[in-house]
Amino acid sequence: MESAAPPPRARLEALRAALGHRGPDDSGVEIVANVGLVHTRLAIVDPGPAAHQPMRHPGGSFWLVYNGEVYNHGDLRREFRDGTFSGHSDTESVMWALQRSGLPAVTRFDGQFAFAALDLSTRRLLLCRDRFGIKPLYIASFAGGLWFASELGALIEAGAPARPAAGAFGAILAGSRYGGSETLVGGVLRLGPGAWASIPIDGGQVTSGRWYAPATDVDQELAATLAGHTRRQLRRRLEEALREAVRGTLMADVPVGALLSGGVDSSLILALAAQERAGLVAFTADHGADPRFREGTAARRVAAHVGVELEVVQVTPASWRQGFVAATLHFGAPLTNASAVTAAELAQAARRGGVKVLLTGEGADELFGGYDELHAGVLGPLLGRRQRLLQGVSGALGESRLSARGPRAWLSLLRRMVVAAVSAPAAAAWGTLTLPAGGPDLMYEALTAYAHHAPEVSRAEAALLAHLDYTLCWLLQRADASLMQHSVEGRVPFLGRDVVRLVLNLPLTSRIAPLAKGILRDVAASMLPAAIAYRPKVAGMDFDAGGWIDQAADPAFLHSGILRDVLSVPDTELRRVIATDNGRLRTRVWSAEIWCRSVFAGHSQAQIEADLWRG
Repeated sequence: MESAAPPPRARLEALRAALGHRGPDDSGVEIVANVGLVHTRLAIVDPGPAAHQPMRHPGGSFWLVYNGEVYNHGDLRREFRDGTFSGHSDTESVMWALQRSGLPAVTRFDGQFAFAALDLSTRRLLLCRDRFGIKPLYIASFAGGLWFASELGALIEAGAPARPAAGAFGAILAGSRYGGSETLVGGVLRLGPGAWASIPIDGGQVTSGRWYAPATDVDQELAATLAGHTRRQLRRRLEEALREAVRGTLMADVPVGALLSGGVDSSLILALAAQERAGLVAFTADHGADPRFREGTAARRVAAHVGVELEVVQVTPASWRQGFVAATLHFGAPLTNASAVTAAELAQAARRGGVKVLLTGEGADELFGGYDELHAGVLGPLLGRRQRLLQGVSGALGESRLSARGPRAWLSLLRRMVVAAVSAPAAAAWGTLTLPAGGPDLMYEALTAYAHHAPEVSRAEAALLAHLDYTLCWLLQRADASLMQHSVEGRVPFLGRDVVRLVLNLPLTSRIAPLAKGILRDVAASMLPAAIAYRPKVAGMDFDAGGWIDQAADPAFLHSGILRDVLSVPDTELRRVIATDNGRLRTRVWSAEIWCRSVFAGHSQAQIEADLWRG
């Protein structure tokens, strides 16, 4: 976009072809001045031609390519009484709002989105991403211009140089570079969550910044009001906010379903959705080959309780292996764990049934302190002995590996958990957390936001706030890439604008006690069986697939592969990692070899499959 010459149409067509799975219903390529706009459409709202993109404003000087949904677009549209609308899509509403108000309009959007808005009157292109980065947006400079797309692989197909970023192998082992601006491919950047970039199309300085940071949702006045509420009043406030968020995510002119694990988060979303919309179908995965990860029983109970149809996808070693390579190629990076393959299997089942939208439960653990390994140290000092006992026992019962142990092992582990729960935690335990991708600045921002609370409380609240993106970045990438692999959109009610704002201002003890995700479980208990509402966290789709790969893969695929040379990995280091008994890490390395062959050697999926599997 930086040059005066328009981009080559052949490259734009390559970009469109590479994104076809994301939008099989319609597509368009427009060259406006020296800007190329490409769109592939998954038709969900206003499926007819009125919502075709790239979309041009009636005034003629404003264009939009937009990915996602803005759930409150009806409120925005009502302000444009002089507007000439050709349909009822949120794309039109977003276009009008941006044409009238520019970037400030984005602060009013409640939804998930990434867009490029071209304003010929100012000769600038605005790129923008939603608050939490639910929708992706990648950027690279090549072929004399600035290019952008919803998938990194599409940029490579359009001609972006494929070269590994410095330190890529270490980042793969650490499971990092799924948040922040850096990717595993050198020269390709990711626009951050809640970020924007403004590009002058005639050349000049690119400006960028954040239009949203979670810390700005911390409101001293709202927190004081909520502190005066009873637990029952807080539960009602949270339920109302979640209900409204779910209602928004049901916005669609096509069938909608939900992913259901049988855990409290996805079960609550399904229960709320079933009260709002008839005919929902839920989808769950059951790992029949491994009894430790069978979610089917709990999921069936939830579906029967709320009265929705449930499709159970049986995940076997063979079915998982069949999807492994494709899931890696669509993920655009080595898989962090096995769950992306399972998520793609669920999306495929949904698409077969005509479902284009799936509600998911991502975000609850981050908002309500649901990760024991991450949150226990910071939250423990704020809990009483009884609460620590409850959470310790709950955590022990939730350890999926216990089902493979005998009674003595159960008793021994429970005894250790109880002792740990009733022991006084270290006073400085909150400081042992690894800093998130934002580093010290992000922690400082969070501490400043909660400075109006007592020091021990504000430190804990700040730690939760600063770590919102700790795992959420790759969970959202998994949801988008794995579901869009089969042309299905995921929606995330827990990250609704008003839900996040409310939760970040709730009294901390209501969020984390008496059990982890305390008040969220209270809401769930009002509409789900207690065994589900208070069910301990289970690993779910995140399981050890290393053994499944080893059963059928050709060892030479790794030992004689290209990963070592492409990523400059010492032979001894690669052999050490391959020999690890950590199956999840081995899965990641096998996936890394697949990724390297695809991105840096140009191997096709069929060629990789033939080289990977024996026989």
